[in-house]
Amino acid sequence: MIQRPAILLAALLAFPGGAAAQPVDLSACRFLTAHRPAAGVEYTPGVDATGKPVAPADLPGSAGAAPPLERFDLPVTVDFARRMGFPVPQGAAAPGVEVGYLTWYADRLYFNGQPIGGPSEAELYAYCRTVR
Repeated sequence: MIQRPAILLAALLAFPGGAAAQPVDLSACRFLTAHRPAAGVEYTPGVDATGKPVAPADLPGSAGAAPPLERFDLPVTVDFARRMGFPVPQGAAAPGVEVGYLTWYADRLYFNGQPIGGPSEAELYAYCRTVR
């Protein structure tokens, strides 16, 4: 899950003014893997992988799955950027310094309150397809 926000963060940083203005660091292309699930792989309660009926796994009195998060905030630090594989110059900032926030809200990803993805992500995919 964290890999996807990192990809989108790379797209945001790679295209602040448009694709033609700045070339993309080709190392970002290796993180691009658009997930396309195969047909019929969604979970179906009471059915196994071959379509045969099975007993439910819920135990009496169990509350079930936790509700999905409405909002998730992740501070982006210099350490986080290094761990995600982004090149960070030595001495750029102390390891714990926050450079921004990634926020997941209403099925959209934001960096410091600005939506990322969409056009920038599409531009990054298109660029990486042409240079491979």
